[in-house]
Amino acid sequence: MNQELQNFIQDYVTLLQEKYNQSLIKTEKSQNEADAAFYQGASFTYYDALDILKSQLEAFGYEIESFNRIVPEFGKPKKL
Repeated sequence: MNQELQNFIQDYVTLLQEKYNQSLIKTEKSQNEADAAFYQGASFTYYDALDILKSQLEAFGYEIESFNRIVPEFGKPKKL
């Protein structure tokens, strides 16, 4: 993988992880069940996107060790 592609993927992963973390915070701070359910759904969506990206990198033979941990433990914020 060339350096430009690796930088792009790492930035994309970081942005998704930040959105995942924000959705977890918003879930905790929700004032009602409907808002909490919405942000829980958002959390799952970001988690799923990260998991799919990791799976695709592995399927195409890229070494995912060159990236920081892509998929966080579900329901827990990813330390950036």
